[in-house]
Amino acid sequence: MEELDFSSYLPDLPGLLAEISQFLRILVMVGPLAILGLGLYYFLAAPKEANHSVGYRFRYGMAKARSWQFMQRVAGIGFSLLGLTLTIIMAIQCAQIKSLAPMQMALAAGKLILWQIAAVIGAIILIDFLVIIVFDSEGNRRSDFRGMKL
Repeated sequence: MEELDFSSYLPDLPGLLAEISQFLRILVMVGPLAILGLGLYYFLAAPKEANHSVGYRFRYGMAKARSWQFMQRVAGIGFSLLGLTLTIIMAIQCAQIKSLAPMQMALAAGKLILWQIAAVIGAIILIDFLVIIVFDSEGNRRSDFRGMKL
């Protein structure tokens, strides 16, 4: 029985914590990079005509080709800027959370992901609001914004 070393059956704790740390940093960085990629897609390669499967879709921007193209361009610029900004901020934050204890690192990563979700929701609201300001529900460009009903 003395020959049996139970510690050899235990996982390598420092190695495991390093893997968890790496996983959390990757998890935090996936969102901003996906947002950046989506923004570049909307800006550079979105379909020219409105459809219900590909592209940024919102009722006010799907009625006519001009409103669709405007909406894709605005969404592309908005998501590209948001993705680039979040990528820089999250890279800095990932460098800082690297030195935290595992539980603190997990909580910090969760907070960072919640901030990313809030930023995306805010961007969607702003993009939709801008499209409502510029176009009516039939896809016609508004000439006078003063009489606009929201």
